[in-house]
Amino acid sequence: MRRITLAFAVVALLLVGHPSLSVAGDEPDQDDTDDVQQELEQIERQLDAVDDDEPRREDEQTEEDEQDDADPLDVDDELEQMERDLEAADDEDPTDAAAPTHEDPQLPSPADPRESAPQSMNPDISAITDFAFAHFTDEPDLRGGHDPVNQGFNLQGVELALQAAVDPYFRFDSYIVFSLWGVEVEEAFGTTLDLPANLQLRAGNYLTNFGRVNPTHLHVWNFTTQPLVLGKFFGGEGLRGLGVEVSQLLPLPWFAEWSLSVQNIGGASTGRSWLGGEGDVETLTDLGVSPRLEQYWDLTGDLSMLLGLSGVFGPNDTGRGNRTDVYGADLLLYYNPPGLGGHQQIGWQNEFLLRRRQVPEGGNTTDGGVLQDFGGYSELYYSPSLFWRFAGRYEYVSGVENDYLDPEWDQDRHRVGANVSYYPSHFSRIRLEHGVDVMPYRDEADLVHMTMVQLELVIGAHGAHQF
Repeated sequence: MRRITLAFAVVALLLVGHPSLSVAGDEPDQDDTDDVQQELEQIERQLDAVDDDEPRREDEQTEEDEQDDADPLDVDDELEQMERDLEAADDEDPTDAAAPTHEDPQLPSPADPRESAPQSMNPDISAITDFAFAHFTDEPDLRGGHDPVNQGFNLQGVELALQAAVDPYFRFDSYIVFSLWGVEVEEAFGTTLDLPANLQLRAGNYLTNFGRVNPTHLHVWNFTTQPLVLGKFFGGEGLRGLGVEVSQLLPLPWFAEWSLSVQNIGGASTGRSWLGGEGDVETLTDLGVSPRLEQYWDLTGDLSMLLGLSGVFGPNDTGRGNRTDVYGADLLLYYNPPGLGGHQQIGWQNEFLLRRRQVPEGGNTTDGGVLQDFGGYSELYYSPSLFWRFAGRYEYVSGVENDYLDPEWDQDRHRVGANVSYYPSHFSRIRLEHGVDVMPYRDEADLVHMTMVQLELVIGAHGAHQF
């Protein structure tokens, strides 16, 4: 097409540019004929050059023609499809599209603290307050440091918790308890997050990993009062102290974990069976050593079992070289039947402790210079729904004659109790509890009835506790 057009243009140029050419019968001059001949040869050379470039131009023309000849309906369909895609993108949550998933191998897993950016520099802060109203038919003998021992109203404690990841390698947890008589640092410790071979280290002031109740705080107990055996063996504040703990998750087909703790154990309210105070630690052999082995099995789809073995070994204050050993075993059977969103639960929790103490020769001892006693408890609780829980507990602690820690407690002691708890929400609880304490070694009032009403309020972000 372009070649024909160019030919016509050449002819028109010749006609216009050479008026000597005859239009009607005139013969041209020889000079003019030569000039025209030269120009025609030049035009031929130009046309040959155009022919060499023609295939590319024909291809370009073909593409242009195809675009020009495209069906306008196809263009409309493409526009409609683009509109539908934009509307679908608007409906999607942008946070979902940007969130990393475990299925995408190119994105880091949020579980890896080294690769996930911290959301905030502020720690999780919470406050948990427990109030209790108590009525006793006679003078009680409660051994827990947070037990409501006064007739009438009691403040069991206000726990202020600060928890956060320090960096990709350490986590920090602290629990400060306020009471009407002062403030105490119940726990403040750091925990490693990235050790090899499933190892973990904990260092600071912490509750010893012994049994089921001792490592936990008041607000997760099934009862308002601390078990008697823990108060008698460990003290009102349980077993705790400054130290370091190493633990490891074993490579077994079921959950199994061992831990070993070394601490400064001592004091009347914490570790009363050992040294009288932390200042009594003079050598490394005066430190308390606490091993524990914990195993967990899913017996069926709804029934699980946890079995733990614990021990605490260290010197006592009856004389240099005398030691106290406490052995413990705990069992938890947990049944979570299907239905009700998993909120229907039945649990049976048990602990048994044996204590052996070396004392100076003489007196009434079971094995030369060794005092031996034991005790434990059994709790059964049932939650028919998310809002209610019913619990019952039986406790037994043996008595020892000529015990320098509890000289009047020379006979066996029993205590039973039952309660009902109502949870208006996850952040509040109301508990009604009644118990009977049988103390036959008392001359009078060897049986004491106890009625308690507990109110618990929680504010802030509080981390989950161990199972």
